[in-house]
Amino acid sequence: MNSKMFYKALAGIYDLLDVIYFRVEANSPRKSVLEKIKKREKVLDLCTGTATNALSIAKRRPDTKVVGIDLSKDMLRVAKDKLRQSGLKNVRLYQMDATDMKFKTGCFDKILISLVLHEMEEELAAKIVKEAKRVLKDDGEIIITEWEPSNQLSKRVLFMPIHLLEPKPYKRFIRMDLYSYFRQFGLEIVSYEHCDYSKVVVLKKT
Repeated sequence: MNSKMFYKALAGIYDLLDVIYFRVEANSPRKSVLEKIKKREKVLDLCTGTATNALSIAKRRPDTKVVGIDLSKDMLRVAKDKLRQSGLKNVRLYQMDATDMKFKTGCFDKILISLVLHEMEEELAAKIVKEAKRVLKDDGEIIITEWEPSNQLSKRVLFMPIHLLEPKPYKRFIRMDLYSYFRQFGLEIVSYEHCDYSKVVVLKKT
């Protein structure tokens, strides 16, 4: 199955990830990310998918402008339907390549990359990180959300479908030393938080 067909099939069920893995709000990565976003900031949600995170942030931070981009028309179709139903006015959604964005250099306060990098081959992931750094303000932050297996048996069982269904780069990325990985792009980790089935890592320019 090519990537276009994969994301078309995934678009209708993508929001189940939140229902299954992030349903406990107290330890959800969504909550962790929201707490890091201030009022009147400009936020970019890279590879926004069905815009679940983007819409949640926009609702809870009405003074913040949220921009979501994705290459998949099918994902964006679902996202735009949800946006219309929400009535939110502080969200914009665009079909755009995350490796070649049509934004000015240094224009976003926060950039979110959620459950994305582990799906990419190394070269493609590097292009996304470099482009995110380009459009980030000098004092801005990139907030990475990625999968993290739990040591608890019950959670390990529930997490098994992720291990089985994620693409090949997942196994390499999940074991990676993220401090060294992001350092090569001129980014340093300033915060590292463990959440349910996931970790939230905050980066700044060095």
